[in-house]
Amino acid sequence: MTEQSTATAPQPGWSVEMFEGFWSNPDPALVPAVLTEDVVGHWPGRDEPVRGRDDYTACIAAIVEALPGMRLEVAEHAQNGEFVFIRWILHASGAHGPFELTGMDRVRVRGPQVAENVIVFDTAAFE
Repeated sequence: MTEQSTATAPQPGWSVEMFEGFWSNPDPALVPAVLTEDVVGHWPGRDEPVRGRDDYTACIAAIVEALPGMRLEVAEHAQNGEFVFIRWILHASGAHGPFELTGMDRVRVRGPQVAENVIVFDTAAFE
């Protein structure tokens, strides 16, 4: 008699570990798979939220293009129900050389996908 495994394969989707792994070598092509169709993104400096997978992914692509070689590390995180809070440290180079920036994401998940993200950081670092 052979023993059958009752373990299930992990479901793909958003997690803190995936977030950190993504930002260690960001590829915007991977973003849509972890977003709900109606995802909403709130970025500092924008008058209106970004809505939908295409626009949200375009924002990520713009960041990656503006800061080649950037990486982000997760400093702390916590979860409260459908909300995940992540304090991160961005390491990048800009027009005036290398810099670090600390910020926070408040991610609302629906199932294995991001339904909303509120990103907070001091935009003065980019001036």
